[in-house]
Amino acid sequence: MPQGETFHRAVSQVLFISQIYALLPVSNIRSQQLQNIQFKWLSPRAFYSAIILILNLCEFGAVLNHVRKVGVNFHTSSSLALYIVCLLEHIFFWRLAINWRSIMSHWHRVEQLFLSVPYRFYDEYKMKRRINIVFGLIMSSALVEHCLLLANSFHLSSLERTQCNINVSYLEITYKWERPHLYYILPYHIWLMPMLEWLNQTIAYPRSFTDCFLMCIGIGLAARFHQLHRRIAAVHRKVMPAIFWTEVRHNYLSLKRLVRLLDGAVAPLMLLAFGNNMSFICFQLFNSFKNIGVDLIVMLAYWYSLIFAILRTTLTIFVASSIHDFERKIITALRDVPAKAWTTEVQRFSEQLGNDMTALSGNGFFYVTRQLVLSMATTIITYELMISDVINQATIRQRTVYC
Repeated sequence: MPQGETFHRAVSQVLFISQIYALLPVSNIRSQQLQNIQFKWLSPRAFYSAIILILNLCEFGAVLNHVRKVGVNFHTSSSLALYIVCLLEHIFFWRLAINWRSIMSHWHRVEQLFLSVPYRFYDEYKMKRRINIVFGLIMSSALVEHCLLLANSFHLSSLERTQCNINVSYLEITYKWERPHLYYILPYHIWLMPMLEWLNQTIAYPRSFTDCFLMCIGIGLAARFHQLHRRIAAVHRKVMPAIFWTEVRHNYLSLKRLVRLLDGAVAPLMLLAFGNNMSFICFQLFNSFKNIGVDLIVMLAYWYSLIFAILRTTLTIFVASSIHDFERKIITALRDVPAKAWTTEVQRFSEQLGNDMTALSGNGFFYVTRQLVLSMATTIITYELMISDVINQATIRQRTVYC
């Protein structure tokens, strides 16, 4: 196996990019040596992340004040939910950063088993390439979504400015449309726009990156389970000595302990990500009852955002559930062990595989397996049928007059 094909080396570039958006403020994240990775409270990265978090908290306070004035409804509550989720994601990545070195050290110790003979001959998973593909695909799609939403805001604010004959600059009316919670607190100045747009990026980025990060974790773990499965599959129907099964079982238990460690570390992010994705999809489905076909830009931004959320959530489930999929393949391979080779070690291995769930979870509320796709789809369909029965479509139309 190439020396660089460890999880830390495969994911370090992705994590470095995320630090630009104030996530996971760990020093020396790109260092090839784990002992150089550390979290320091008094470091430039931690200071930068703290400043971004404080500014986002201040804007969240302005959102709360705005909602108090205009009242809580379906749309204002969605804005509140967006800020709450993204702020919690920032906080959870801080929590993860504090323990990142110990997590990577434990992961590295387990990986040493799979970087040596005989496991190195079964490395066909291409961990780094998969991580780069997933990150590039998800985050480039998120960038397109963000650009479409900005274009939608520019378009709608321009309609308001034209219809109402508002004698203000184009950028000021866009600022009022995008941030009504700040407009009457912080007067418009052109030099504020780049800073506010960057803060908007730091709020929008974690929503997609959290899913991407969970997929990277799933790819890293699945790569090792894949090697374990390939080693067992290589002796299909062969009679192997007890020492072989003892070694394989111990390697499996090492992986299982690693999964439990990571599950405890990323479970809050998992729960938050799936809860946010489900609520966003349901919110967009509610918006589907509007006559969104009136305006091309509105229609394009809406459908792209909805389809991207569904595909991103589905891809997260399929990638993260590959850990459980490989475990099921190992169980199937054990069933083909010849009767004369069925020893006490094989029996213990089989029982350990069958008696416990090996998968990432959302704080124990659910496990990320392929069945989760059906559960979420059932929930979404039920929600769509319920609101279609309750809401009179004739009374809901897209807003076209702004004065």
